[in-house]
Amino acid sequence: MAGENLDNHVDVKNILVEMGTYFQVQDDCLDCFGDPEIIGKIRTDIEDFKCSWLVVKGMEICNEEQKKLLHENYGKPDPANEAQGKALYNDLNLQGVFADYESKTYEKLITSIEDHPSKAVLKSFLAKIYQRQK
Repeated sequence: MAGENLDNHVDVKNILVEMGTYFQVQDDCLDCFGDPEIIGKIRTDIEDFKCSWLVVKGMEICNEEQKKLLHENYGKPDPANEAQGKALYNDLNLQGVFADYESKTYEKLITSIEDHPSKAVLKSFLAKIYQRQK
């Protein structure tokens, strides 16, 4: 697509933006739940007060008591606070919420890609990131 006017390819742009969002959500989940030996980094999103998909989704679905617990523990450098935040994520079943998001996003992307002339390359991009572990 070198030299192409990207305004003529809005559908590809939309697919790639959706893939990029999916990739970032995966990254947020891997930061919290992934094996540091595999992902190559130590978990710091909770301690670093990052605005990750997990904390946003958690705030959407938690009750007032859980919100209070999250506020008390999020963004604190103490490993005990990180453990409390992760325990809350587990209580909220955020891994399951992510699995549902991942499945729906994959189906949406496949549907969008299926009728596209560049479907082979777009499917290859999606295959590289779908259910990645690092």
